[in-house]
Amino acid sequence: MERAAEAGALAYVVKPFTPNDLIPAIDIALTRYQQITALEDEISDLAERLETRKVLDRAKGILNDTMGLTEPEAFRWIQKASMDRRLSMREVAQTVIDQLAERAAHPDI
Repeated sequence: MERAAEAGALAYVVKPFTPNDLIPAIDIALTRYQQITALEDEISDLAERLETRKVLDRAKGILNDTMGLTEPEAFRWIQKASMDRRLSMREVAQTVIDQLAERAAHPDI
């Protein structure tokens, strides 16, 4: 049974078994699979939200340094630009980062 768990088995049926033994095992396996899938989706969503937050924080810092905006002002600036351009706040923040990085790389342009 330990080897089955280590191999990732979601249910375990000991031989010999009857069809009536399979139904509960299948139900348990299906439920466990759905739980695992839901947790994987939640992890993916949280990772995406964390990455978005990092991008927003970096852009707010750049706006603070280049435009003298406070953190709330920079957030509002990104939020307004997002609504005006019909882009996500992450897309606007990434554009701020990309454009200002380009300017920093080529200050004579």
